[in-house]
Amino acid sequence: MSTDDSQKDPFGQETPLGEDNPFGDNPYASPDLGSAGAPVGPMPYYPPPASRGMVKHVPVLAILMIVQGALEVLMGLGLIGMGAFFPMMMQGEMAQQAGPPGGPPPEAMTWVLLAIYGGMGVVVLIGAVLHIFAGIRNYKFRGRVLGFVALIAGMVTTLMTCYCAPTAIALGVYGLICFLNPEVTHAFAMAKAGKKKDEILATFG
Repeated sequence: MSTDDSQKDPFGQETPLGEDNPFGDNPYASPDLGSAGAPVGPMPYYPPPASRGMVKHVPVLAILMIVQGALEVLMGLGLIGMGAFFPMMMQGEMAQQAGPPGGPPPEAMTWVLLAIYGGMGVVVLIGAVLHIFAGIRNYKFRGRVLGFVALIAGMVTTLMTCYCAPTAIALGVYGLICFLNPEVTHAFAMAKAGKKKDEILATFG
């Protein structure tokens, strides 16, 4: 048997392996793979859908970031309130008591407490606003770099105040794992190109 487009029968005649040959299309033969890797045949070829993988975790992460930011807002406002009212409540008591020799006057202690509590409250509020704004953006697969910044800032601010530190650290690790995933990076690139959230999730399964 030769390797060209014709086949010789036992009587010496050549039979073309084309449309006139009833045995040219063998239904039991292995499917021929074209250059693109898709089987060539009468049935259409549909590539398998991409797996969502970590992409489906991005909306969940965004919601958790918003919740974490809301908790941090409460803490930030509480610290600012303590910095404003707590020194005022103590000022009268501190004025009646004799301070130690060479110690700071009551007015100085009031400003110190205001600076400490107020400064901590402002820092926590900055991290809270970043968490909320980044969560809203990340829910639509936008602002991936902003999500990085919000997660890192949230871990730093909560370590300074020791408020919601376990949840902030866990959220930061979870978020970094999501944002560093190649499929998640591609999903954010699709959103930057104009794709909607539902379209992106449908693309990944």
